[in-house]
Amino acid sequence: MSTVRLRRLQSDYESMRRLARLHPRIAVEGVTGNPPDRYRLVLKVRSLRERGGTIEPADEHRLEIALPQGYPRDAPLVRMLTPVFHPNIAPHAVCVGDHWSAAESLDALVQRVGEMLAYQSYNTKSPLNGQAAQWVDEHPGDVPTDREEFFVDLASAPAEEAPAAGCSNCGAADQPLAACPSGHRMCPDCITYCPMCGRRVLCLSCGAPTCADCVTAAVPS
Repeated sequence: MSTVRLRRLQSDYESMRRLARLHPRIAVEGVTGNPPDRYRLVLKVRSLRERGGTIEPADEHRLEIALPQGYPRDAPLVRMLTPVFHPNIAPHAVCVGDHWSAAESLDALVQRVGEMLAYQSYNTKSPLNGQAAQWVDEHPGDVPTDREEFFVDLASAPAEEAPAAGCSNCGAADQPLAACPSGHRMCPDCITYCPMCGRRVLCLSCGAPTCADCVTAAVPS
């Protein structure tokens, strides 16, 4: 792995941790890689989905971001894990490439996707979903679907406190510590395993009942 890519991935990981800590409507559900090059996220924002031919509100969305080998020169690959009705979102992709710049941070991209979900940002001229583009043109008074400001300026937010010296759960400092995807440090006695697959490590401080992979697999199509 190139030094440039490694440094960028590490910087992105730190900014994503900070985003999840400071943004009330964004959560990191899971990561892959060290440093991570794949993220699974939950965004809580009012958007739309289609069910049985009916367009209805949807308030929680899961998505995956994969950072290709050419990143940051090449745009991240973003796809929804839950259905969304939007002109620039298809089942296989979220259209971010036309506006991607290597100077854009990953946390800024995630917030841009949130603005898309809220219909605060959309393009009906070159849509991935023509039906959604037509719906927007016919219902201009119904957008944005979520009018609350989604962007959080991390530069003006308070600095993150230094992590505790010991285990995040029990405080033990005399054993080897491992970090979970959210940054909690765990001693061997406080590590548990996913009850569904029995393989993935869970963090007691996070409180998740199953691992991110099993949560994703359980989401109804």
